[in-house]
Formats: sequence, structure tokens, C-alpha cells
Amino acid sequence: MKAEGNDKKQNKRICNFFSFLFQPSSFSLPPSGFTLLEVIVAITVLSICLVLVMQLFSGGLRASRTSCDYTRAVVHAKDKIEELETSSDAPVPESGEFEDGFKWDTEVEPYKEFEKEKMSLMQIRVRVLWDDVLKKPR
Repeated sequence: MKAEGNDKKQNKRICNFFSFLFQPSSFSLPPSGFTLLEVIVAITVLSICLVLVMQLFSGGLRASRTSCDYTRAVVHAKDKIEELETSSDAPVPESGEFEDGFKWDTEVEPYKEFEKEKMSLMQIRVRVLWDDVLKKPR
């Protein structure tokens, strides 16, 4: 019986120890959830990052559009030079407009004369002009 009483006392001590450990007053749990200030700061940081990403995206689109316009201008200039090279008439200064809104003008100047062959070289300059998205001339 005495051994049984010791076991009960020891069990009671263990129960008291564990009940002491798990009492809310013995340690404090961190508050659950976020404070209003933390939420506001997180939303502010997120919105600033979102604005920066959108600006980078729009800048990339603008650069892509400008690159496309320059490429089309180069192609139009090459086409116009080939057209002037293959024409049977002597090139003269002209101007005009392509179907897609690009404008062109040519300048023709004497470059060099050869007296022996009675031939002269001409310098042909083709300029292609267009308005970009912001209506600025390029």
C-alpha cells in the first residue's frame, strides 16, 4: 500500500508540474494575426513594387514600338534606294508618303566626275520620317 501511495504522490507531482507548464499565466503566447499598422505597411510596399513593375513593363513596350518603327523606316529606305537604282531615269529630288504613314524624301547631289569616261557619280540620300506614338517627328 505504501508503494501505491508513493506512486499516487509522484503522479500528482508530475500532473502539477505539467499543469504549471501549460497554464496561460506561466508563459505568454504571441498575439495571433497582424496589426493594422503591419497590414498598411505591407500594402504600401506591395503597391510601390507593383507601380515599379508596371513602369518597367510600359517602358519595355515603348522601346519595342520604337525599335519596330526604326526597323520599318530602314526597310522603307532600302526599298526606295533600290527603286531609284533600278529606274532608267536620272534620279531627281522627290518626296512622298508610304501607305503606313511613313514619309520619305530624297536628295540627289553630284558626287564625283570622271572626265575620261564622261560619267559622273551621284550621291543619293533618302530620308524616312514618321510621327511616333506621342506625335513627335522622327
